[in-house]
Amino acid sequence: MLALILLLVTSQVPTVPGETSLVSSCKQGMASACAALRQVSPKRAAEAERAFQRWKIAEETREQESSVEFEALPSAPEPPDCKGQEHHVISRLIARQLERHPNLRGVYKPRDSRFVAQAESEDAHCGYQHWHRGVDKEVIAWLIKSPKATRKEFEQLLREIYNRPEMRARFPNGF
Repeated sequence: MLALILLLVTSQVPTVPGETSLVSSCKQGMASACAALRQVSPKRAAEAERAFQRWKIAEETREQESSVEFEALPSAPEPPDCKGQEHHVISRLIARQLERHPNLRGVYKPRDSRFVAQAESEDAHCGYQHWHRGVDKEVIAWLIKSPKATRKEFEQLLREIYNRPEMRARFPNGF
């Protein structure tokens, strides 16, 4: 019972002082309230429905970002024969998110051979290190927040990341 009450309270869209319960209910996604509000004030109904959509998108983004953290944090054991590996800029996690992306679906594949960088040394890249998980998390978060991103914009993001000084130290030739 307490969990249900907590869920109800935390899922509520905040109301604005002076706002009617009809507007507030519509902002919370209640279809009947939105229908009734449309009859009384179509403009306020449209505003309330847009507020609900913004809230819904923000919730979905938060859920996706938290699942990204959960997926990306575990690390595989380090390979025994590291000698400065080839680094695949489009990891399996990034490729999985790209397959969900409206504009970039089907354009890239996991471990795409067009996006490979040679590590400077064994210390620079061996397995799925902490810095690698951070890069994956950053790219995936950008993809989630940029549903209209183009191929050019995505590749520009990758170039920007891999041209940072700490990344150039790992991959002197870029990718």
